[in-house]
Amino acid sequence: MVSWCLSVLLSSSSCQPDNKKRRRSGSEEAPGGADVSCCDGDGAHGGGGASLGPYQLLTWESYRPREWSSLYDSSLQALPPPAYHVVTDKGFNYSTADEAFVCQKKNHFQVTVHIGVAGEPHYVRTPSGPQEVEHFLVKVFGVKLEAPGHQVTIEQSQSDRSKKPFLPIRVSLPGDRITKVTLGRLHFSETTANNMRKKGKPNPDQRYFLMVVGLYASVGPDSLLVSALLSERIIVRASNPGQFEMDGDTLWQRGAAQDTAVCQGRVGINTDAPDEALVVCGNAKVMGAVMQPSDHRAKQNVQQVDSEDQLRRITQMRIVEFDYKPEFASSMGINHTHQTGIIAQEVRELLPSAVTEVGDVMCADGEKIHNFLMVDKEQIFMENVGAVQQLCKLTDNLDTRIQELEGWSHRLAKLKSLTGSLRSTRYTPDQSITPPPDQSFSCSLRCLTAVRSFKIKTFQQVVVISPPESPPTPSALPGPPEVDFCELLYCEQVYCCPSTAGGSTHCNNTGTPGTEQDSALAGKIILTGYKFGQADCSTDHHYAGALFTDYHFHFYRRCSD
Repeated sequence: MVSWCLSVLLSSSSCQPDNKKRRRSGSEEAPGGADVSCCDGDGAHGGGGASLGPYQLLTWESYRPREWSSLYDSSLQALPPPAYHVVTDKGFNYSTADEAFVCQKKNHFQVTVHIGVAGEPHYVRTPSGPQEVEHFLVKVFGVKLEAPGHQVTIEQSQSDRSKKPFLPIRVSLPGDRITKVTLGRLHFSETTANNMRKKGKPNPDQRYFLMVVGLYASVGPDSLLVSALLSERIIVRASNPGQFEMDGDTLWQRGAAQDTAVCQGRVGINTDAPDEALVVCGNAKVMGAVMQPSDHRAKQNVQQVDSEDQLRRITQMRIVEFDYKPEFASSMGINHTHQTGIIAQEVRELLPSAVTEVGDVMCADGEKIHNFLMVDKEQIFMENVGAVQQLCKLTDNLDTRIQELEGWSHRLAKLKSLTGSLRSTRYTPDQSITPPPDQSFSCSLRCLTAVRSFKIKTFQQVVVISPPESPPTPSALPGPPEVDFCELLYCEQVYCCPSTAGGSTHCNNTGTPGTEQDSALAGKIILTGYKFGQADCSTDHHYAGALFTDYHFHFYRRCSD
C-alpha cells in the first residue's frame, strides 16, 4: 500500500497538462483501503522534487508547521496529518545564471495539489477546543523573501481575459481518498525588484518571491491552517525571461591565443547549479600537473608551522572505508561508491580550516542534505608533510644517540679487556685466609718498618770502590708501561710536565765516613725518600696528565721528551 500511494503521487506530479478543459477539483479513490502510514509519510515531506535536467521543478518545504491544526473524526479521535503534495506543472524556467526560477508576469503558471486523508475529518483543533469543520479551502499566495510578512497577491485570468485576485478554492476531503486539485491560469500581480542586469551579470541586489500553497479548515469566520508548503525563491519579471539571460558571446569569448576560449562565469559539468569556477559531477582525468600559486613575493604573514602539532593531528585522524549512498552517488556522478577516506565532521574537530560548507545538496530521490561539508585534501596533504618532517627529526635524534651508545660500548669493551689483562698478571690471594683489616694494616706497617731499617743498615755497610777521577754514571730509571687512555675516552688536551719542573732526575748523594778501619776505602750512602700518593709533575717530569670531556680524570704517563 505504501508503494501504491507513492506511485500515485509521483505519477500525478509527472503528468503534463493537456489541451482539454480541466476540472477545478477531483478525487481519485484508491483500490481497497488506503494505508494511513503511507499517506502520512508522503504528506510530511510533500512537494515537487528538483529533478536534474532542463525540466526542473520547484522544490517545496513545510510552511509554519507549528501553526498547523490537527484533525479529528466524528468520535473526536485524532487523525494523522494529511498527505500533501504540490507540483508546478508549467510557467517556471530555471535560470543558471541567476540560480533561481524565473516567471514572466504576463505568462500563466499552473499548480497541482494532491491531498490524501486517512479517515473522515469532521473536527479541527482550535484554541477553544475541537470545532466542527464547515469546509476545506486551498489558498495560493506569495510572500517576499526579505519580508516574509508581506504577502503578494496571486491573480487568475478569467474566461473573458480579465484578471481577478485568486480566491480560495473549496474542496471536499472524503476519507481514504486522494484528492487532486488543479489551479490554472495563475500569475503574480507584481514583479520582483532589481531585475535589471549590471554589466551583463545578475544584479547583486536581486529580490525574490516565495509561493505558498496551503490547506485551511473553515470554522465560521475563521480559517485554520491544516498544512502548507513553501516554494524556493522565484524571480518575477515583466518581459520575456530570455531577454535577461546573458548572451552566449558574453559567456564564452576567444582568448588571447587562437586555440583558447574564456568563460566569464561559472562552468558546471553534469550540474546546472555550479557554485565554483568549475564544478564537475563525476570523474576527471588530468594527464598533466595541477599548478597552484606559491611565490613568496605574493605572500605575507609567513610563519613556521609547529610540526609536532601537525604530527599530533595526523595521528588522531581516522581513516575509514565507506560506501556512498546510491541516491547521492547517482546525483553527483560517482561511479565507484566504495572508497577509502576521512569523515568531514571528524576533520573539522582537528583542522577546522580544511572543512567548508557548500550549502544544501539534493539527492536523486529528493532527499536534501543541509549544509553539506567538503574537505580540502590539499591542506591535509601539507599536514602530512609536516608530520613526516617531525618523524625525520625523531629518527635523526635516535640515530645520534645510537651512535653515541655504540662508541661508548666500544670504549668500555677496550677498558674491560685492559683491566682483565692487568688482573691476570696480579697475584690474587685466597680470600679465605685474608686477615682482618686492622691486623693486615699493622702487619704491613711492621714489614715496611723492618724493610726500611734493613736497607739503611745495608747501605751503610756496603762500600763501593770507584776511581776518584771518573764520576758515577746514573742508570736509567725504570718507568711504568705507557698506556694511551685517549683511545678509551675523548681527550681535549694532553698536559706534559715542563723541563723545569720541580722533580729531579738525579738522586741526591751525600758522602759520609765509613765504619770500616781501612781508610783507603771510601763509602757512599744513597739516601732514599718515599712519597705516598699519586704521581704528578712535581714528583716526576716523565709523567703527564690528560683532561677528558664531561669528567676530569688525571692519568699520568711517560712523556715523549
